[in-house]
Amino acid sequence: MNSFFFGAGRLGRYWLGQWKNFKLEPDGILDNHESLWGTMCDGVMVFSPDRIKEFDFDYIFVTCRNENEIIQQLLDLEIPEKSIVSGDHNIINHMFYYAAKKMISTEFMEEFYDSDFVSKVLFDLQNGMVLGGVEAWSYDLAKRLKETGHQGVYLAADPVGEEIRDETYPVCTLSLESIEKQKNKIELCIKEISKNLPCTIICNFPQHIFWSACFVKGMYPEKVRIIAVQHSDDRLYYNAYSLWQEYIDRCMVISSAIEHKLLSFGMEQNKIVRLEWNIFCKDRIDRQWSRENTCLQIGYAGRVTMRPKRVDLFIPLAEKLKRIHVNFHINIAGTGNYGEKLKEKIQEEGLQDCMTCIGYIDRQDIPDFWSRQDIMISCSEWEGHSISQSEAMAEGAVPVITDVSGARDDVTDGYNGYVVNVGDIDALADRIQELYLNRDKLEQMGIRAHNTICRRQKNRDQTLFWDDLIKKVWQK
Repeated sequence: MNSFFFGAGRLGRYWLGQWKNFKLEPDGILDNHESLWGTMCDGVMVFSPDRIKEFDFDYIFVTCRNENEIIQQLLDLEIPEKSIVSGDHNIINHMFYYAAKKMISTEFMEEFYDSDFVSKVLFDLQNGMVLGGVEAWSYDLAKRLKETGHQGVYLAADPVGEEIRDETYPVCTLSLESIEKQKNKIELCIKEISKNLPCTIICNFPQHIFWSACFVKGMYPEKVRIIAVQHSDDRLYYNAYSLWQEYIDRCMVISSAIEHKLLSFGMEQNKIVRLEWNIFCKDRIDRQWSRENTCLQIGYAGRVTMRPKRVDLFIPLAEKLKRIHVNFHINIAGTGNYGEKLKEKIQEEGLQDCMTCIGYIDRQDIPDFWSRQDIMISCSEWEGHSISQSEAMAEGAVPVITDVSGARDDVTDGYNGYVVNVGDIDALADRIQELYLNRDKLEQMGIRAHNTICRRQKNRDQTLFWDDLIKKVWQK
């Protein structure tokens, strides 16, 4: 790989040090400071940006703080956008990829324990054993696979939120937060994965556990299978999974929008498999919706965060609903790093009469929660395919949601729910008011929401699906 850094300052030297830990370095460094031109930065020559056209290169890595300005400068120099890499995650992603290509056969070889079975499953819990849709899905899948005889291990990094332990499989704790060098983080993950070979690794996040799984796959291609799951419509997933696709046996996508976009990034069609959620859904719905002139119950269940969930927008939404004379109560289930701030805001704005933070509720209580809600609300900026959305619809709660990935896989606007533009609080409030004023329509759309999920769940057995998938990736 031929590459250049742009930025010879403190950040550039940091990245140069990280790369050199893997015996990698760029062909040169570009910098706008004329005094640096022709000098050496930790053994690498510094050039004027105008000279870049003299060289052949694959990528230019933006290794300075003013990223947007530098990207525009490179575009003005007619550098193709696909050759410009910026952001810590993307730089690390490429660094590990080229390190794997260069070093797999030598420095990273690890001892491993060759088990007498091929069905051990490793679960990537990069964010730790926390409350979240990905983690809840992983725990449920673990239980299903254990029932079919698969042995397994949770690979759990440092928790980034409230810890929710699951005892289905033993936990291998990866304390990555305290490790400074990226190489040492990878080494720790490689060591733990190598102890569990042969294995199938279900990678939930495009981060260190995923990268390490690819390293181990490169070392022992006959001992590892990688199933990567794209849980979010986040560019980081597309960048990572498309770059490393030669190591991926199957890439699971959770919405049609994600599939189309992943293909546009170059992922091979034959590696893509559509993943559907396993949602509890009764054949017949048995519930009541609030009647005319009574309080409309609006529910949210998920991570209580600003990004990407934007639960902070519940405050202006509530204020808008009050102004248009909707009698409502927003019930917020879940925890997250915005939880305490949201409670403070509710008190500050005097909204405690119409908003309640319930906190964490157990998975087994989710259906009961949704059966008491008339409407499911979401202000998310981006999603993969919200499990909460499908669970709410299964219980007849009408979704009023933003137009993120996966929204229209469940919701037909105006038929079984409403979909509005991201950030459009006025539109969310208008749709809620429409259902508030038309309770018969609310009930009709709730029944349709339930039927949509119920039809999808019939004849779908996720246990058999995953058991079969794991067997297929091991077939020659």
